[in-house]
Amino acid sequence: MQTNAFKGLIRKEWLLSKNTFVLLLCFKLFIWAVVLGGSVFTKNHELLYIATSMIIGIHVIYITMMVGSGLSLEEKSQMWLHNPRSTSLILGSKLLTGIWLQITSLCMAFLLLGITVIFFDPGGTTVNLITAESIFQMIVLITVSGLELAMFYTFYWAIYHSMGKFNYLAKFKVVLFTLFVIVSLLLILFVEKQLLAGLHSILPFPIEMTKFLNVYIGEDGLWISSGGEEISWVGLLFSTLKITGLFFLSSWLLNKAVEVK
Repeated sequence: MQTNAFKGLIRKEWLLSKNTFVLLLCFKLFIWAVVLGGSVFTKNHELLYIATSMIIGIHVIYITMMVGSGLSLEEKSQMWLHNPRSTSLILGSKLLTGIWLQITSLCMAFLLLGITVIFFDPGGTTVNLITAESIFQMIVLITVSGLELAMFYTFYWAIYHSMGKFNYLAKFKVVLFTLFVIVSLLLILFVEKQLLAGLHSILPFPIEMTKFLNVYIGEDGLWISSGGEEISWVGLLFSTLKITGLFFLSSWLLNKAVEVK
């Protein structure tokens, strides 16, 4: 029963998100096409490489945009007040929809990179520097980073609107919320630093994963390579704990917030 309900929520989120998804996709293609035209006209292919790399990198905020769009709609319509499903199921459906839409969009962005390489890198320099494994790792890390950012956004969104229940806070709502964001982020960074320092001695084995694209300009032109970085298992574990903790805290807060204000 829960599975069927979750599938229904996923379908609802897709129907609500598809216009935003198509709009972002068209905007991405438009930007790429404009830069492509400029690169051909000026014979400066470096512009297209840089633009394509930026299109890939900007996906780190993609899930946040999709989830934020869904929460904004909930804020206006108060639809979850009439939904018998738990807040965790509703919020989970938004996040899962945002994840697979981001992965779809990322794959399309890497397809644009492939087209760029085929037409503007006849020597195959970039092909030799970017592998299927590095692309997969970048998709994973961008998605995880995007999910963590989306959960922070959702948590602070829930905090802000939960404060609306207290009328005596209305005059100081923005100031108190800003202070809460600053203090909580500093506290999270402090705790994370202390925990990582201690846990690194327990799980000292780092893994090297591709995290970003490097753009190089040389005598033979411009090319792109995948940039590797050592990432600890502790860091990945802590990110997972943050995402999980923020998810349940946000669900709890939204359950307590009878009406978004």
